[in-house]
Amino acid sequence: MCKEKLLLVGAGGFGRVASETAVLNYDCAFVDDGFGMGTEICGVEVIGNTSDLQTLFGEYKKLIVTIGNNRVRESIYNIAAKIGYEFPNLVHPSTYISPYAKIGWGCVFLNHVTVQNGSVVGNGVLLNPGVEIHHDCSVDDFDLIYTNSVVRTYAKVGKRVRIGSNVTISNDAVVPDDADIPNCTAIK
Repeated sequence: MCKEKLLLVGAGGFGRVASETAVLNYDCAFVDDGFGMGTEICGVEVIGNTSDLQTLFGEYKKLIVTIGNNRVRESIYNIAAKIGYEFPNLVHPSTYISPYAKIGWGCVFLNHVTVQNGSVVGNGVLLNPGVEIHHDCSVDDFDLIYTNSVVRTYAKVGKRVRIGSNVTISNDAVVPDDADIPNCTAIK
């Protein structure tokens, strides 16, 4: 069976981890500005850098940005959208997403993520292992949430927010756009 091709933009730590899920369903290649062409990372070859996205579009139609910097990730998605790329979601097999949740495009959900009923997760969101998105809350576009953090019921997390590991965003809390929440914090 021939797999669809997928470009992973960013071969750093998160990109390497995301590639383990991506290769289950796609024939993958990395695009990264820090590694030379032909470099192999976790069995996935680097075939160019971000300036090659237009040229690579002939062979690749799908793309995921696995760069942790929220503004950079948003910018690359905007460039790729103008070229015409499609943005599937990468969801680890151990993840649970309620059929009553709404998920945007270009998201990466690693192992043991839970997204409960009535929640909304925006576009280009990266969720690390063990993240819980409780019912009826929202996580906006291009957010990054690290390991074992929880967004509780009715909370609203703005755009491009970085939430560290072991953080609890309490019920009804509002996190503004571009916030940077340190590890082991409770936001009320």
